[in-house]
Amino acid sequence: MSADPPDAHTPARWALLVVLGALVVGGVRWWAGRPVELRIPAEDGAAPGPAATQPECPSEQLSDDGVCVPVPPPEDHPAAPESAIGLLPGRSADPVRYVTPIAAYPAALATEGLGLFIAAPAGVPVTAIALEGQSGPTRRWVTASSPPRLLTLHTVERGGALRVYVLAYEGLSFDAPPGRTELEVGTPLGRVAKRPGASGLGLTVFQLRRGVDADSLAPERLPTPSASLACDARNVLPAKPAP
Repeated sequence: MSADPPDAHTPARWALLVVLGALVVGGVRWWAGRPVELRIPAEDGAAPGPAATQPECPSEQLSDDGVCVPVPPPEDHPAAPESAIGLLPGRSADPVRYVTPIAAYPAALATEGLGLFIAAPAGVPVTAIALEGQSGPTRRWVTASSPPRLLTLHTVERGGALRVYVLAYEGLSFDAPPGRTELEVGTPLGRVAKRPGASGLGLTVFQLRRGVDADSLAPERLPTPSASLACDARNVLPAKPAP
């Protein structure tokens, strides 16, 4: 039994298959390497087009429709300055426990703000006091405003630093002329004024801001927000001796 004669076309077929395989592989590689172009629908029925390429922008710029635009630096918003100092930890909340310029009458919290009100009849003497931790004399300053206003300044040492406090008196009748005078503790400042409504003395306290020089300012400017902070009077008034 004789074997089948070899196919004369077998070498040609193998060559054709090799060529076709090379074309397929090359086509796949070409397709995989071509850039992908995304198309987005256009508005108002316009023909769709390729998506815009967003450029890489520096850190101080942002891309806007394919264009790098500078970003303005953030605005510097300084913290709002402190405007008031409330009752400090460890200080008694009872105003009766503190020494005031009217020793014989108890103090109460003022209806507004951080001050005290000492109810007393008109004509009761009001005297100078020293604050807790005070260093140096009490100074009386009278403003040149109309009507004039009486203030006392007190330098207090706290935590190794000096603080200046201003005491402002409301409902006080006094005869002192405008100017600045050093006083001893107990020196009369005036008397409770006769006026409509509740009779008594209003006492408010201000702490001068750091860097403010009291001697370089007019007295009327000391109890203003630009120069001082409102301070709870109980933070600085001396405590009464225990009974």
